[in-house]
Amino acid sequence: MTIVIHSLRQRKKIEVRRRIIAVAVELFAAEGFDAVTVDRIAAAAGVGKGTVYNYFAAKDDIVVAFMATEEESVQAAVTRLAGSDEPLAEILASFVLSQFRSKRRHHAFVRVFLARMFSQTQEFMPYMVQMQKSVDPSLKKLFRSLQERGVMRADIPLEDLVLAFKTLQTGLTALWAIERPPFRTSERMVRLQMKLFCQGLETKS
Repeated sequence: MTIVIHSLRQRKKIEVRRRIIAVAVELFAAEGFDAVTVDRIAAAAGVGKGTVYNYFAAKDDIVVAFMATEEESVQAAVTRLAGSDEPLAEILASFVLSQFRSKRRHHAFVRVFLARMFSQTQEFMPYMVQMQKSVDPSLKKLFRSLQERGVMRADIPLEDLVLAFKTLQTGLTALWAIERPPFRTSERMVRLQMKLFCQGLETKS
């Protein structure tokens, strides 16, 4: 009986946390990050303000948690693409486009997120560092696999590859956030930029 009760409590905590994140993301997307208070988030989630703080020390922590959960779909894409027989540029383009597809339902939130990141960089930097802890392992796993298979040059340190790729991806994500569905320009630019990016990374046959 004790184990069952403990399990139910854990499931309830997980559900409450997910509800807080989902509600907060919707509010941020609709009204902007600064306009949304913790009181608003708590009321919309049907919990007390103290409950929100039990899970998150600040609003930014909710954003970090949301971005971390989004990485679950990225992990699935990495597993699939790591063994792909497609050309390197197409593999990396598919990786970026898969992220765009997973975030499409949160397009408005991504716009708010990027606006905050670009306008309040210094204030937001500690949270960016936290987010990279969930982002970097996926990229390192993908690049390491491609290097081991001989698809990508192995003489470039993984850290350099990840940094260069994330820099390019940030610009493409900004373009995607600015654009509206069906995102044809973003998709075309992703494929073009990855083709150019990979010219210096492909192994010579």
